[in-house]
Amino acid sequence: MRKLAVVMAVLALAGCENEVEGVHKQVAEHLHNPKTAKFGNVRIDTQGTICGQVRGKDDAGQYEAYRSYVAIKRDDQYEIIVDDSGNNLRIREMCGGAELQRRAEALAGQPAPQGWDVEVIQGANMGALSDMTARLIEKGIPSSVEYRDGKPVVLMGPFPSREEAEARKAEVMAKLGTDSVVIQHGAAR
Repeated sequence: MRKLAVVMAVLALAGCENEVEGVHKQVAEHLHNPKTAKFGNVRIDTQGTICGQVRGKDDAGQYEAYRSYVAIKRDDQYEIIVDDSGNNLRIREMCGGAELQRRAEALAGQPAPQGWDVEVIQGANMGALSDMTARLIEKGIPSSVEYRDGKPVVLMGPFPSREEAEARKAEVMAKLGTDSVVIQHGAAR
């Protein structure tokens, strides 16, 4: 009986892997050069929704920045959404970070006397805290860890201007495929 359970688990995993490969082919079609697609931070939820980051080479042969994507499963079909702006709320609703983005948008018009933070989105894309901070250090990106409600939050900043914070956010996504949000330093979250 135990062998049957192991075989069934392996077969289920193999089927899932094939679905992910099919989704990745569809996601790659959103790139300039689909054959050069590289995927990172791929995760699947219990409903079959697939989240992750993707990048590929441009026409000059250089890798573009990572972009987040979601593949929403409905009736054995997938709706593919690739984030071109870096702030797609629908992707964050499915993959994590929607509440942080909503809070940042609600505060966007308010002043930031203490500067601006880039906050890494919590969830499955973050991985182990030590891995996240090590990857940032490896790429020469200083960060800090703050604890909120007993959970670690990875921050970069504060930056004196929103533009500088947005530039760091773009750099982190480009180099690591790590999703983040820009929000006022010290703002209640």
